[in-house]
Amino acid sequence: MKTTFRRVAVATAFAACACFALPSFGQQPAGGQFPPMTQGPAAGLPAGGAPAGALPGGPNRMAPAQIGVNGIAVVDIAYIFKKHNRFDQEMKTLKQRVEAAEADLKRMGEEIKKKQDQLKAYDQQKTFPPGSPEYKRLEEQILKDTGEFNLKRSLQGKEFMEQEGKLYYKVSLEIDDAVKLIATRNNIVLVLKFNGDDVDANDRNDILRNINKPIVYFDKNMDVTPFVLQELNRSAPVAGGAGALPPSGSMAPQPQRR
Repeated sequence: MKTTFRRVAVATAFAACACFALPSFGQQPAGGQFPPMTQGPAAGLPAGGAPAGALPGGPNRMAPAQIGVNGIAVVDIAYIFKKHNRFDQEMKTLKQRVEAAEADLKRMGEEIKKKQDQLKAYDQQKTFPPGSPEYKRLEEQILKDTGEFNLKRSLQGKEFMEQEGKLYYKVSLEIDDAVKLIATRNNIVLVLKFNGDDVDANDRNDILRNINKPIVYFDKNMDVTPFVLQELNRSAPVAGGAGALPPSGSMAPQPQRR
């Protein structure tokens, strides 16, 4: 995947002159929404026979991996936007609204086209010559309908752009809060952004992006992206499917990037 965030599919062309696109942008959770993250191995491990890292309470309870290195961590914001369950759901809802608006504009465009064809028939068949009341009435109706069409298309395009921007902004604040909570609870004093997307060797822009990346190397334990994503998706888990999370407070294995 490329560096840019996913774009909501609102850039599809409107039929019959209806074309507008939405550029993509990127509630804050309650202060107590995120459960504490435990750092380092827990005390009280069974003396013998227990697997390394196992905690009291069952074979599936594992000590979490180290979070951050020497108080520094990195996070992949673009990846979080791609995997954020609630963000994905809200973007799909917005896409449905855009598609409904496109369908309505398409219908309006088809009606205008019919009237244009009718006016052309007047000219070809000389049913009503230009300047006749019937010809002028149809011509005026076409101009009126076209104006309404263009106005509606423009206003809806602006509205959807604003809604998408607000959605990205809201989720970006939510991500910031999750990063802050995980950082403060794990003695992390600095969190840097990085992009973990694979580089397309055939894409010049992608190659330049890789050359100019600010972080060339980091210890994998510095990547808090999976933990941030886990906290964000905890409030809206997908039952039984990808993104389903263990109950808050359970000592699950370290989440992995997918």
